[in-house]
Amino acid sequence: MNHAPFAGMPMVLETPIDRPGSDGKSVEDKKVWADEIKLLERLVGMDAESDEFKELEIELQSKGEPERNKIQDQVDRKLAKDSKKGTKKGGKKKKKDESDDESE
Repeated sequence: MNHAPFAGMPMVLETPIDRPGSDGKSVEDKKVWADEIKLLERLVGMDAESDEFKELEIELQSKGEPERNKIQDQVDRKLAKDSKKGTKKGGKKKKKDESDDESE
């Protein structure tokens, strides 16, 4: 935001705007973009060492924590699942390698 070569360049927001509706179905919430644009405008010229920046950082960290935890849990479960699959395949290859060593 405060890097001089980027000054005046248009920004592209690629933030998903789908939110769960009252019926549980996904609905577009364009307010998400409005909030993010306001946040970006607020950051222009802000000193990263200022108290205001640090307070905003803490606020945003806590606001995003539930989503980060949810995604991290999904990643951990996928890694655990993949490592179990990898162990089985790796075991077969290892046995084959051992038999090659014995024949020499």
